[in-house]
Amino acid sequence: VDKLIRLFVFCMEYFLRYMVVPGKVENLSVIVDMRGISVAQVSLAALRDIYRVMSHHYVGRVFRFYVCNVSSTLNMIAGMVRSLLTDRQKQKVVVLDDPTELRKEFALHQLEEDLGGSRSQVTQFFPFPLQAGPFEAGCSTGPDSSGVPNVHEVLSKDGATGRLWDPRSSEEENTQLGYRPKAAEILRRCGLPVPSDLLFEWAEPLVAAASGPSKAFVATGDDELQDLTWRKSRSTSGGSTDGRDADSDASSDTEEVSGGDESLEAPSREGALKDCPPVLLTCSLWG
Repeated sequence: VDKLIRLFVFCMEYFLRYMVVPGKVENLSVIVDMRGISVAQVSLAALRDIYRVMSHHYVGRVFRFYVCNVSSTLNMIAGMVRSLLTDRQKQKVVVLDDPTELRKEFALHQLEEDLGGSRSQVTQFFPFPLQAGPFEAGCSTGPDSSGVPNVHEVLSKDGATGRLWDPRSSEEENTQLGYRPKAAEILRRCGLPVPSDLLFEWAEPLVAAASGPSKAFVATGDDELQDLTWRKSRSTSGGSTDGRDADSDASSDTEEVSGGDESLEAPSREGALKDCPPVLLTCSLWG
C-alpha cells in the first residue's frame, strides 16, 4: 500500500510541476480499468489509506473518475467503496458499461485501443508517454506532429509552484510567473505573447555586457533599428555618422548607465517596452 501511495503522490507532483500553470483552474481525469481484477485483489483498507492521503493533500485536483470493465462481483462491493466518499466525490465517479463511451470525453489518440481509442497499447510507462494535442473530445485526426515539445521548460520551479495571493501587492505582482531562460523562444514557437517583464529581463544582461570598449546602441522602433544598423556598420569601419557621433543623442525614453570609461545609453523599462516590438528588443543590442 505504501508503494502504491508513493506512486500516486509522484504522479500528482509530476502533474503539478510540469502540466499545469499557477493561477489557472486545471484538473485531471482518472480512468480506472478494472479488467482482470478480482474481489480478492481489492482491499478496502488499502483504498481507505489511499483516499485519506490523496483527499487531504490534493483537494479539488480531480475532475472525474471513469471506472470501466467492472465485473459483476466487483459491482457488489461498489457500495462499500462509495461509502468512503463524500457526496461531492460521489458525483465525480462515473461507472461505464462500455469503455467506448470514453470517446465522448477524450481525443481518440489519447485513449488506448482497448478503451475505445486509436492508440496502441502502452508498454513503457515512464517517462510518461504523453501525446500532443488536439485534445477535443472525439477528435480522430491523431496527435499534431508540429506540436512544440518541452513546453514545461517555460516555467521555473518557483514559477510552477505559484504563490498565495497577497492583498498588499498589486494584481500584476500576484499573478507574475517565474520563467526559465528558454521561455521567450518557446512561447514564440507556440504563437503565444511573451510577457513584457520577461523581455526586459533578457535585455538587462545584454546592456550590462555591452559596457566594454565597444559602444552599445539601443533601438526602440523600426526606424531606429535601421538607423542603428547603419550607424553600427559605419562605426566599426571607423567612419562617422552623418555628422552625428556614435555617442550622440539618445531617445528621451533612455537613462544613462555607467560602463567602463564611457557612458552607455540604456532604455528605461517603460520606454523600451512601449515602443519596441518583442523581436527587436532581444536582438537590437550590439557589444
